[in-house]
Amino acid sequence: MSKSIMQDKSRRTCYLCMLLRGDDAPRSNLQEHHAMPGTANRKLSEHYGLKVYLCLQHHTQGPEAVHHNIHHQRLVQRKAQEAFEAKYSHEKWMEVFGRNIIQPFGKS
Repeated sequence: MSKSIMQDKSRRTCYLCMLLRGDDAPRSNLQEHHAMPGTANRKLSEHYGLKVYLCLQHHTQGPEAVHHNIHHQRLVQRKAQEAFEAKYSHEKWMEVFGRNIIQPFGKS
């Protein structure tokens, strides 16, 4: 298992609570979320540390959950690409994932 390059797990904070609300209070029930969807991309997310820790409301339950809210899902994916590119490069991102999530669709 690879350590997240997006978030320090030891802080016990929900990534989206912090990002959207500035709420960095520790949470007791965090769940690991791989930023890139699909079986192959999930394995790549694990390998490169593209994962965050989310409270239930931001992971699987309710309208703000990344599994129900495409805007929040894309936000986490854009942040994953930014973290990856800061550590590696844009060229490496394109080699590994094959699409630019930061740029609007139709522009790469």
